[in-house]
Amino acid sequence: MFYRHIAVSNQDNIIAVRIFSLPEGLSCVVSWPLPEPGLRVFSPTSTPPQGVAEALPYAKFLSDHLGAARIAVELDEDVDWDPNWGELVDLQ
Repeated sequence: MFYRHIAVSNQDNIIAVRIFSLPEGLSCVVSWPLPEPGLRVFSPTSTPPQGVAEALPYAKFLSDHLGAARIAVELDEDVDWDPNWGELVDLQ
């Protein structure tokens, strides 16, 4: 399960995923704060898995491995959530 609009006060132990559009397709950035801050970029490719299809399972793996509370997703305005990616819960 993925979450949107997590309150700033509740973002200490999350895996953050930002999905945005490039001319070549969707790209993703996955970041995490603990145990050491890290960042991984998933760029669009011409062959599967593409950015989102690779980034979201990676975020789930990190969440399980690092014991993160949630996976927070930020979508650019021109990007729509695909239900095939999983469940997106709005915490607003």
